[in-house]
Parts: sequence; structure tokens; C-alpha cells
Amino acid sequence: MSDENAINYRGRKASRARSEQRRKAILEAALRIVVNDGVRGVRHRAVAKEAEVPLSATTYYFKDISDLIADTFTLFAENAMNDVVQPIYQHVGEFIEQHKADVGASPEVTNQLLQNLSQMIVSYMKLELTDKRDHMIAEQAFKHECLRDARLRSIAQTYFDHLLEEMVELCKVIGVEDPEIAGELLMGTIFRIEHEALMIPVAQFDEDKACRMIRRQLSAFLP
Repeated sequence: MSDENAINYRGRKASRARSEQRRKAILEAALRIVVNDGVRGVRHRAVAKEAEVPLSATTYYFKDISDLIADTFTLFAENAMNDVVQPIYQHVGEFIEQHKADVGASPEVTNQLLQNLSQMIVSYMKLELTDKRDHMIAEQAFKHECLRDARLRSIAQTYFDHLLEEMVELCKVIGVEDPEIAGELLMGTIFRIEHEALMIPVAQFDEDKACRMIRRQLSAFLP
């Protein structure tokens, strides 16, 4: 990540490796509480219990509970850049390399390209719902907390801008008009599908419907 997009923490900095491990353990514990109990569940005593550290440790690194919450979501964003955004980069890059010769070949080829792209996105979404559900729940909480805490907004902007870049690249591959706007709408559609999918068991996730929604969104921008 470039310096201009560097992620900065708010709480007390750790001076030694062991101290940094404890500080990170506290933040990871707080993130688990966010997933299980929501942001309101993040309290010094609850985090100390979850992290299995003395209460004095949480108050040493984070005197203000708002700093603890802000740094918890900062850690979330930092991890997500490595564990979620980078894999998306890889998937998108592979798709672009595989299909760049198909763009504009014929209406039939374009339709198949749309279908392949929609299926790729939905397959990745299903994988996240199955294997990274906690991350998706934390992301929803992150979006909401950004409305309350202005300190998180620049971090959120960096995180979501990276996701948007990949949506725009995908839109360029299939030759849509105004790929920047198409990318914004595609990302919004994906966020809506994910939000609704989190409210039901994974087995009830309608992959076919999600695929049709994404395909319809993309086809609306084809010339």
C-alpha cells in the first residue's frame, strides 16, 4: 500500500514485539465482539475477557472506547486489503487475461462473456458467504460506523476505492459505455445482494437470481 493510502492507528503504540502482539490480540477480540454482538458490545471489560488479558491492558492501549472501536475497524480494513481485495485483484486479472480477446467479437460472444463474468462474481460471493461470513458482517458494521466516526472515513474511502477499481476494470473488459458509472452501479448491486444474503442461511442464497441481477446491470450499459 502506498504512503498516501497508509492506514494509521489511533490508540497507544506498542514499543516492543510482545506488546504489539497483545495490542493486536485486543483488536482481534474486539472485532469478534463486533461480529457476534455488534459495535455496542465493544466495552473494555468485554474485550479484555474475550482477549484473555487483564482489564488494565485494554485501558492502557485504549483509554477512550471510541479509539478502541476506531482501531478495531482500522485493523479490519488492513486485513481486508490483504485477505479480500488482493484475491479479488487476482481473480479479475485472470478473467481479463482470459477474455480480453473476446471483447466485441460478436453479440453471442458478448452474451457469453457477461454470463461468465456474472457467474465469477456470484461464485466468489458464495465463497465469501461460506468461508468469510464474519468478514462480511464486520464490513457491514464498518460501513455503519463510518457514518458515526469521521476518523474512519478516509480508511473506508481507500478500501472501497480499491474495490471500485476492480469493478471498473471488469466493465472496461466487456466494453460497456461509461465504465466508471457502470462500476459504481455494479458495486452497489453486489453490496445489496451481499446484505440480503447475510440475513438468510447460506443454503437459501439464490445464485441464479444474483447472477441475473448482475448480468442485467451490466447489459444495460452495453452499446
